[in-house]
Amino acid sequence: MDKTSLGGLVGGWGLVALAIILGGVGFGPYIDVPSVIIVVGGSIAVTAGQFEGSDLKRFTPALKVAFNEVKVESLPELVEKITFYATEIKKHGVMQIEQKVMEETNPFFKEAFQLLVDGTKPEVLEPLLETKLEHMGKRHGVMISMFGNIGGTAGAMGMIGTLVGLVAMLANLSDPAAVGPAMAVALLTTMYGALLGTLFAGIIESKLAQKHEKEVVACEVIIRGSSMIAAEESIGNIKMQLNAILTEVME
Repeated sequence: MDKTSLGGLVGGWGLVALAIILGGVGFGPYIDVPSVIIVVGGSIAVTAGQFEGSDLKRFTPALKVAFNEVKVESLPELVEKITFYATEIKKHGVMQIEQKVMEETNPFFKEAFQLLVDGTKPEVLEPLLETKLEHMGKRHGVMISMFGNIGGTAGAMGMIGTLVGLVAMLANLSDPAAVGPAMAVALLTTMYGALLGTLFAGIIESKLAQKHEKEVVACEVIIRGSSMIAAEESIGNIKMQLNAILTEVME
């Protein structure tokens, strides 16, 4: 479980709930069904219209990614592992690592080093892995943009609800009993839109983007390391160049 994602979500909603409680009027005045329909229903409808069905099916898996720790080695550990594989290949040949590669749990690392075992030349290996990384980036980008769109749409639907409520209120100024519900729609839709956009979609979008960047850097290290091994670079040169990437990332 990613504690920062959960903590941000729970903490944000909890503070809003605390403010409502301290306000002394309870949760009743803040619950309005028409406002929920406009903001939540409208956001779902617009998002469904903006994305393909195959992308929408990945909504739940994306949430799981946001709320779970990414099980990958740290970059220093990754560099050490690549250096280890390079040393084994130098000493005993590429077939020495075949069984160990099959046991790897990182699919990108496994594919890269399986290409090495298969004798793939560096001028072929690097473009193949770059293409794979590019496709991964496109998949992740769709999910990140989906939550970004939800955040923006929720705010827009909140404004639409506000206008609906204001029109209803102005149309019923002669009827005091109708002004209250219309004003509730006008105010609460803005509140719901801001909450959904900031305290849900905004958190998920940001966390997915951060995890994507972390995975991209790891994949770039793997691509660089495996291509240098395929080109039969020296162990010292491999380690120096990979550590240079680490230094650049961590600055």
